[in-house]
Amino acid sequence: MDKLIKNSVNFLTTTGVEIAKAITVVLIGYFIIQLIVGIIKRAITKSPSKDKTLVNFLLGITKFGLFSVLIIIVLTMSGVSTDNVVTFASVISLGVSLALQDVISNLANGFLVVTTKPFVEGEFISVDGVDGTVISISMFHTKLKTPNGQMIVVSNHTASINNVINYSRLPTRRIVINVPVSYKTATNDVKKIVLDIAKAHPNMLKDPAPDCRLTEYGDSNLVFTLKCWVPAGKYWDTLFDLNETILDKLREAKIEIDYSQVDIHLKKEGE
Repeated sequence: MDKLIKNSVNFLTTTGVEIAKAITVVLIGYFIIQLIVGIIKRAITKSPSKDKTLVNFLLGITKFGLFSVLIIIVLTMSGVSTDNVVTFASVISLGVSLALQDVISNLANGFLVVTTKPFVEGEFISVDGVDGTVISISMFHTKLKTPNGQMIVVSNHTASINNVINYSRLPTRRIVINVPVSYKTATNDVKKIVLDIAKAHPNMLKDPAPDCRLTEYGDSNLVFTLKCWVPAGKYWDTLFDLNETILDKLREAKIEIDYSQVDIHLKKEGE
């Protein structure tokens, strides 16, 4: 019993003290890191040239670096020599770099995405067949919110090696609508109706002016194509408005909206 008490006291006064110191350093270090990150975040957000995407990315890198330093400090205080810490860190770094090549690639590509800015948070983009609004760009991946309300996570590596279509970056977008009508229809009648509708829409830009031309001789119809420009943020509403109004006005004018079809004629035997 005396030996057990003696060993317990010895543990508490030696190893126990070191453990307590390590825990204290971890808690204080965590508090200091959160304080530093908070100060950096406030300083960056107050800057006139603040960029939300860049802010979040830099904060992620800062946290990673500070916590790495904290781990090294704790190991050193625990009695591990500096040389051993460096050796250990080198071995771990090599192992991690081999095992996490994709992660490191995503990190590097994340830095590339943030610095070159093919897209930023809040923009609507298409990447690798996925369309959505950019929610956030982290060290390793980019989160998109699709028009259906789904969240898609795209790796930064994927975002950097594939073509990215940014629908929000430029102020205007072109609308293209194909209008198939019967071969019996007069060309000028279709063009006048379609152009009058386009020019009357409040979102339509006058320069470049809307244009409607006969673009295709289909198997069973003539295809007229309307091309016009609108503000990027008004694209979808204008497109839907034009589709609905064109259909209604052509019907009012008794112009047949034609489509590809196959007519089958059956004859009785002997006819």
